[in-house]
Amino acid sequence: MTDVWRRTALAAGLACLAAMSADPSRAETLTIGMAGGVTSVDPHFHNASPNNSIAMQIFDRLVERAADGALAPGLAESWRPISETVWEFRLRPGVTWHDGLPLTADDIAFSFTRARNVPNSPGGFGGFLRSVAGVTSIDATTLRIETRGPAPGLPGDLINVAVIARHAGADATTADYNAGRAAIGTGAFRLRAFRPGERVELERNPAWWGTAVTWEAATYRMMPNAAGRTAALLSGDVDMIEMPNASDLPRLRGSAELTVVSTPGLRVIYLAPQHGAAVPAPFVTAADGSALASNPLARQEVRQALSLAINRSGLAERVLEGTAVPTVQILPLGTFSAVPDLTVEAPAPDRARALLAAAGFPNGFRLTLHVPTDRYPGATAVAQAIAQMWTRIGVRTSVASLPWSAYAAQRGSFAMHIVGLGNATFDATSMLVNVLGTPDRARNIGAGNTTGYGNAALDSLVARATGTFDDAARQDMLREATRLAMTDGAIIPLYHQTN
Repeated sequence: MTDVWRRTALAAGLACLAAMSADPSRAETLTIGMAGGVTSVDPHFHNASPNNSIAMQIFDRLVERAADGALAPGLAESWRPISETVWEFRLRPGVTWHDGLPLTADDIAFSFTRARNVPNSPGGFGGFLRSVAGVTSIDATTLRIETRGPAPGLPGDLINVAVIARHAGADATTADYNAGRAAIGTGAFRLRAFRPGERVELERNPAWWGTAVTWEAATYRMMPNAAGRTAALLSGDVDMIEMPNASDLPRLRGSAELTVVSTPGLRVIYLAPQHGAAVPAPFVTAADGSALASNPLARQEVRQALSLAINRSGLAERVLEGTAVPTVQILPLGTFSAVPDLTVEAPAPDRARALLAAAGFPNGFRLTLHVPTDRYPGATAVAQAIAQMWTRIGVRTSVASLPWSAYAAQRGSFAMHIVGLGNATFDATSMLVNVLGTPDRARNIGAGNTTGYGNAALDSLVARATGTFDDAARQDMLREATRLAMTDGAIIPLYHQTN
C-alpha cells in the first residue's frame, strides 16, 4: 500500500491528516486518490481499512497509536490497571463534539455497547470489546473499565473502537451516519459529504483537542483503477495516492515532482476456504462438472494440498514485483507472537497431488477463486497465478472478480476467496479472535469469520493467551495458537503487503 504524493503539495514525513501541524490560518486543501471504496462512515459498521481510514479523521478513540506502533494518548491521557480485572482511564479534559457539546464517560459506555451490535454489519468491532464487562464514571475525567477476566491487551484493543456521541447516535442507523446526521465526532475533521462510490469530503474541526492540522479541507476520492490513480497524480488532479501499481513505481520514484514512501507492513493477504460440510455450489464441482456429495475444502488434506502448490516467493517477486514478503503465517517474522520456524518453503506439487488422492480426490475437482478488483494491489494477477498453480495439480480453477463493495457483502458464500487483515492489535490476536474464532456473538469472537471455521481448542488457547499479563507466556501461547491454526489450514497465508 505504498503512498505517493506531490512534493509541491505535501510535506515529507506525512503520517496521517490529523497528525500534521501548521499555521491553521492557511486555507490548504488536500485530495487523496484511494484504491478501496468506503462503504460507510458509520465507524462501527464494518472493520475494513477504507472505512477505518475515514472514521479515524472524524472520530477519536480512547487510545491511539504513534507512527512507530506504540500506544499513545487519545481521548484518554493516561491509563493503568488497578487490579487484574479493572483498568482506570484518565480522560482528556475539555474535549467537545463537533456540535460543541462536551464528551462524557457516558458517551464511551454507549460507544462500547453499540459497537458490539450494529445491524447488518458484514464484520464489526465486537472482538475488540470481548473482555469489557462494564464502564463506570468515577468523576468528570476518570472512568474505570471492568473486564470479564484479566485483559492485559485492553488498551491496544480500544485503539480500534471509535468513540461516538450518545446524543447523536442513540436512535441513529448506519444510514443516519452516511447522511451526516449522526456523524458527529470529536476528531480533527468534520464530515461535509459522503457520496458512496465517489468521494468523502471533510472539513477541519477548529476545536479539535490535538495539534492544529494543516488542511482546511480534505477529499478522499474513490479511484479503484490503479492506472487512473497514477494518471490523476501525474496530472495534478490529486495530491496523493495509495497502492500504485508495482510496475509504476520506477517511473514515480524517478519524478522530481513526486515523493514515494513505503515501509514494511503488518497486513497479511490470505486465502479463505469455506470449511462447512455443505458444498458451496456453484463454486465447487467434481472434475467433470457434476455435483459433489461433500465439500472438498472441508478436508484438512485438501487445504494443505492447495497451500503446498503455491509458489509464494514467485508471487511476491514476480507477480507483485517485490512489493510483498511471502509468508505462511499471520505476522511477519520478528513481530511479537510470530512463529520463528514457520518459514516459506519451495512449492511441492507432487506432495499436493498425493494429499488430494489421499483425501479422495485423485482426479481433483473444479473450483472458483473470488478476488476483489479494487482492494489489494495486484490481487487479480495473484489470483490468476494461483489458479494456474492449482490447475497443474488437478484442481481446475477459474477466477471471478468483483468490486469490493459487492465482494465484502457476498464473501461468506464463496468457496475460496482472497482477503487481507491488517493485524490491528500488532500481534496475532486480531486474526485469532476475529477471523479464526468460532463465531459466538455472546463472547464477541469470530465477528469477521465468514468461512465457518471453528476449533474449540484454538478458542480456549487464545482466551488463555489474551488473559495473561506475562508477555513471554502470552507470546508462547499465541505462537502455539498460530501454529495450530496454520497446521489446520484454517486459512492459507500468501504474503505481507509492503505499505
